[in-house]
Amino acid sequence: MFSFQNWQQKLAFAGFACLFTIIGMLLSPVTAQRDKFGDIECTSLKVVGTDGYSRVSIGAGSDGGYVVVYDDNLSGASKAELNISPRGGYIKANGKDGVSTVVIDFNAHGGVVLAHGKGKGKVAIEINENGNGAVSTWDNNGNQQ
Repeated sequence: MFSFQNWQQKLAFAGFACLFTIIGMLLSPVTAQRDKFGDIECTSLKVVGTDGYSRVSIGAGSDGGYVVVYDDNLSGASKAELNISPRGGYIKANGKDGVSTVVIDFNAHGGVVLAHGKGKGKVAIEINENGNGAVSTWDNNGNQQ
């Protein structure tokens, strides 16, 4: 049966509960998260733009690591890459046409700077493990000059 005294007692307990909740909120203010992390371990990481598309990929495999940066066309045709492995590595940039490329490649046997144009034309500047160098060119038909 409902009694006025039980109603007052329940209201008093509810009031105390609200009061303790408000005091708890005042004593522990909410602040922006500013946690500092040590190492974060993962095999790959993608940075996504506000549009939801990947803009930067960072990863590692059993043979080395890479960083890829994509431009606004989102097709991956125009991008820059950095790849490092125990055998060497390369830096590569693709043009917006998806074909034009510049590559700087190095390994235990030497290195090469290679530039591809829109057609089949390209130029290579190479140095081998003995320090000897060469410059090679190809025309738009793919014939070495």
